[in-house]
Amino acid sequence: MIQALNRSNRRIEANGMASVTDFEQGQVFTIDAGGRQVSLELSAVNPIAASPRPGGGFSLMFRGPRETALPQATYLFTGRSGTHEIFIVPVAADATGRLYEAVFN
Repeated sequence: MIQALNRSNRRIEANGMASVTDFEQGQVFTIDAGGRQVSLELSAVNPIAASPRPGGGFSLMFRGPRETALPQATYLFTGRSGTHEIFIVPVAADATGRLYEAVFN
């Protein structure tokens, strides 16, 4: 398999798609939301069984601050695994923060 390197010199698939191995629960990412830096913690990484996606499908759950409501959109996530463009959707909110989901399928 031909592989390329992302901005942090980690291997990514030749087609440029993110892989489940790019993400670990507990990682913290920073995004730019309207000129403000917002930190999101990766709270869950879930493989998707029987996904047709090359390399396998997966979903990511991120927890962000309660006081910042992000609309569904594509954001540039920067963290120790590199920089990724990820489309997230708000899915829940509670007293401790807001949850966002990204699905790679």
